[in-house]
Amino acid sequence: MSQYIVLNKVKVQNANCIAGFTWGFPAITNFLGFTHALQRKLSTEYDIKLSGCAVVCHDHQLHVYKPKKNADFEFIQSKNPPVLAKHKKSSPPIIEEGKMNVTLSIIIEVATVLTVTNDELKHFEKRVLATCLTNRLAGGTILDIGKIKLLSASTDDQEQALNRKIKKLMMPGFVLQDRSDYLKTHFECLKNKDPQAKLIDAWLDFSAIKYQAIPVEEDKNTPLTFETKANWNILKRPVSKGYLVPIMTGYKAISELFSAGEVEDTRDDLTPTRFVEAVHTIAEWKGIHRVTDINEMIWRYQGRKNDESDWYLCTQTKNEIKEEQSTNSENIITNFASALAQF
Repeated sequence: MSQYIVLNKVKVQNANCIAGFTWGFPAITNFLGFTHALQRKLSTEYDIKLSGCAVVCHDHQLHVYKPKKNADFEFIQSKNPPVLAKHKKSSPPIIEEGKMNVTLSIIIEVATVLTVTNDELKHFEKRVLATCLTNRLAGGTILDIGKIKLLSASTDDQEQALNRKIKKLMMPGFVLQDRSDYLKTHFECLKNKDPQAKLIDAWLDFSAIKYQAIPVEEDKNTPLTFETKANWNILKRPVSKGYLVPIMTGYKAISELFSAGEVEDTRDDLTPTRFVEAVHTIAEWKGIHRVTDINEMIWRYQGRKNDESDWYLCTQTKNEIKEEQSTNSENIITNFASALAQF
């Protein structure tokens, strides 16, 4: 059985659009963090677990400008002076901030199926609306939410109807789809050509704009020099199909796990601390009308341990949740732990 909370046409003001090395849209960790915060507030009243979310963008406006016609974009931002006493003594540099206004939809996956009556359903949707309006999304303020729906399906026919209904609510829009497989394939091709190639070289082939000089040979017998005329052509990306973008998709630990209170100036003294760096990959903005299965668009946390380093990643892996239904049809038990065990 599948169940989703659909937040349709969420208008966000001043959301953070810088994510690691990239800018232009909030990191996917912002949306999974929003999902986790929503679960914590709803769990005080409902027995509910939210396992992931899909992101659909409808409209966006970046707070940037061009100082000159052919210059790079620059962020429109205020230069706020230090306000704390310790900051005034050290005079820290101004940290660059990038903001944007965005209208998007979030499809939240419900791991433990919520069984409610029609009256309880209306109350639940109002409770979700009130909770979302008091939360921040990617550091921005939620101004309005068009619709909130709790949609469920238990049979194959209902699953197809559910997909059609969600797509109808989301259009027109573009959903963010993971394309790490493109990056992996291109990196293997680079390694075959040059064993010294690095993974960042493959990533830059997707994310950087590269030019190549094509010499204009007036005479083939004339040797090429720095004075030779040339036409500069933009190099095509390794995969020309789809609107591909670089994104931040999680974190990688770069230190050991420190016990609670061992590191100074942390958010609290109750939580263990570890230093991490951003992890980047490739994703595609895909028209929502081209999506056949909403389940494949859901981003979920995936923690895995690799030798001496810990990875905290957001991935899109089809979630095959096994269900066990008791003789009482109102009590539905979702074996969520077994689904996580497969990662």
